[in-house]
Amino acid sequence: MRSDLASAESDRRLSREAAAQLREIAHELRNPLNALTAIAEIFRDQRFGPLPGERYPEYADLAHGAALRMLQLCDRLLLEDPAARSVATSPVGRVLADIVGLFGPMAEERGVSLVLDLPDTLPEIQVEAEALTSAVNNLVVNAIKFTPRGGRVTVAARTEPSENVAVLVISDTGVGMDPEEVARAMAPGWAGAVSTLGVHGDTGSGMGLAVVRRQVEALGGSLELRSARGKGTCAIIRLPLPGGG
Repeated sequence: MRSDLASAESDRRLSREAAAQLREIAHELRNPLNALTAIAEIFRDQRFGPLPGERYPEYADLAHGAALRMLQLCDRLLLEDPAARSVATSPVGRVLADIVGLFGPMAEERGVSLVLDLPDTLPEIQVEAEALTSAVNNLVVNAIKFTPRGGRVTVAARTEPSENVAVLVISDTGVGMDPEEVARAMAPGWAGAVSTLGVHGDTGSGMGLAVVRRQVEALGGSLELRSARGKGTCAIIRLPLPGGG
């Protein structure tokens, strides 16, 4: 019994230390993020004259929005009392559309088609926008990184009333993974984190799926990963619909 209590206290201490470290990191990130936000705003508004290309202001606007979201995340981490944090919600369809818009330039530069597939009948399901955005961002970026030129990444959503869930699917026609790689990627905690190198030369920490899993679980949902070497990957998020028993 004493050992269990000591272990629980140790876990609480580590949790407090980790939270303090996150707040310190968030504080340090705010200054460069504020600078990036201001610079992106200058380019977006073309304050020093027109930019040589019609799409540069569009990209600057995307960069400005992304920097603002990062600042908002830092502000949340800096709050001492998690219960005091306000949680913004948005319809699932809007969150997915924003993400596709944000990463459209990245996909285009790599010669990959990024497609949004939403049915006209998709209900206005409200979710915690920040958690879902973080999860789907990671999945979309991974899909683009591992899909060669000429390939396709699709972000889709539908509802399954019989299961009382919304199903979000991020699929690609990329290089895929073998069963061992899928098992490692879906290992609990950070055990599956292995550095990666995408087909376009992008590097990664390998921690993306662990982040996705934590965010999806925070939303009360589940994550499934299906993949085959040479045939692409499909990530499936299931989120409970309101009114479920």
